[in-house]
Amino acid sequence: MELLLPYLESDGFKQGLIQDYRFCDQDFLNSTVLKMPEDLGSGKLILFSKKNFHFFRGKWNFHEETIFHSPHKVGDNGMMDFRINKEGKISSNFINDEKKFEHNTTDIDGVRIFVPKTIFSKDKGLLKEKLENAQRNYLSQEKLKTIFDTPFDDASCSIILESRILEFLSYWIHYLLSDEKTFEHKKAFEDKIKLAKDFVDTNAFQSLAIREISRYCGLNSSDLKKGFKDYTQLPIHQYIIKTRMETARAMLLETEKSVGEISDFIGYNNRGHFSQLYHRHFGKLPSEERQ
Repeated sequence: MELLLPYLESDGFKQGLIQDYRFCDQDFLNSTVLKMPEDLGSGKLILFSKKNFHFFRGKWNFHEETIFHSPHKVGDNGMMDFRINKEGKISSNFINDEKKFEHNTTDIDGVRIFVPKTIFSKDKGLLKEKLENAQRNYLSQEKLKTIFDTPFDDASCSIILESRILEFLSYWIHYLLSDEKTFEHKKAFEDKIKLAKDFVDTNAFQSLAIREISRYCGLNSSDLKKGFKDYTQLPIHQYIIKTRMETARAMLLETEKSVGEISDFIGYNNRGHFSQLYHRHFGKLPSEERQ
């Protein structure tokens, strides 16, 4: 089967799916969901259209092998394309200097983004090099993971999904435009924060001092605290408490260990203090969790 659609125009793309391939459409506050007819396969996509760019998140499977074609040539309408799959691979027909859009679209779980190519003043060779390096960028992959972890079943989900794609796009444009040395310095900092988080995760049930974590990851305490909070959305001590409380709850529900044994295991010798923290976190006492 062939799927022929105007790839670089959001309205034409949407109308083509509706009129030529009988997709059902449903408008949300900020987007349109397009659902595949059952005789063609299963799945849907959610399309976001802005003044100068558009993007969509799609997950579908056609019953038969399907090849996508577009009457648009790569770079038409002054647009640059990005294709992103669930494994975090990012590619671009424009940056790779391809002439036409032709993809196997039988089984897709991905994101497509179209932005004005005038944003990028760098030559394609340098953009291609940066594109290849981005596959190894941890923060880029983490931002993509939040996108693929977000459902798009209703209006509230679509707002969250849009914000996460825009957050990634902002980071992505900054990466492609940034000075390589500046970006590498930022990446090195992000790697150290990830190292700090891994260290905290491994030792969360022990007594941890900031200076100990600082020495381990190679950052001063001020940079560590700020970077850790930016990365996890929690200060270090609150992140440790959250980790301990979630572990305690899992043990209460999945094991027969006593409250005292669990309290000792996660690092609280004072059971009263443990119970207070647990109640503050979950709205109930540990002893009430099994009732």
